[in-house]
Amino acid sequence: MKKPNLPYVGDAAMRRFLERHGCSKPFHVVRMRFWGEIVSPSLKASPIATIQGLWPGGLPEFESEREANDFFQTMLGLWNRMAKFQDGSPGVKLQKVGRLDMRESLHDAANLRVEELHDGFLHGFMGGGDRIDVPPGVGELLGRVEKGIELLATTRNTFAKPPGPDDAQMMTELARVFPEVDHAMHADLNAIAVEVRKWRIERVTPAKISKSRAH
Repeated sequence: MKKPNLPYVGDAAMRRFLERHGCSKPFHVVRMRFWGEIVSPSLKASPIATIQGLWPGGLPEFESEREANDFFQTMLGLWNRMAKFQDGSPGVKLQKVGRLDMRESLHDAANLRVEELHDGFLHGFMGGGDRIDVPPGVGELLGRVEKGIELLATTRNTFAKPPGPDDAQMMTELARVFPEVDHAMHADLNAIAVEVRKWRIERVTPAKISKSRAH
């Protein structure tokens, strides 16, 4: 049976759509939560359940069946869009950040990344839980992503406070380091997708299945 065509409406329209329907998470979190679940080794990816989880108080009320269908088709259009990056090629990309020449811009950029990676990717990848069994090679990559999140959270928290005597020096250093962390995060995210894909392929042949899985 031919799969239904669910075109993606585009980033700007998707942002407006989520806001209009009172989604609990912003666009940059939603897209990475979808991607995290898509590349997760849990093999329990459920787009409908994930969509419902974005409205913890209940999905929006629809006036007609057509309106409900349009809602889910729009959301699934984003899901399918993110699924195109599940093999690591082309690689998934985080949202662009502006110039990091002010403490406010550093704070905002770090906060954006924490939300994308922690509330988005990790939540989706781990199914909202605290633990997940992962294939060999993925545990180390996941650990690096978690350390990156910690560094970004520290940066965000540092520049959420009033300026201190060492503020200028810290801003210069963190502005220098941020692109390096960003590059590493992109590389590790896509490497995770590649490793999970390899593991899934190997599972097709029973003889290749390994009993031990790293965590």
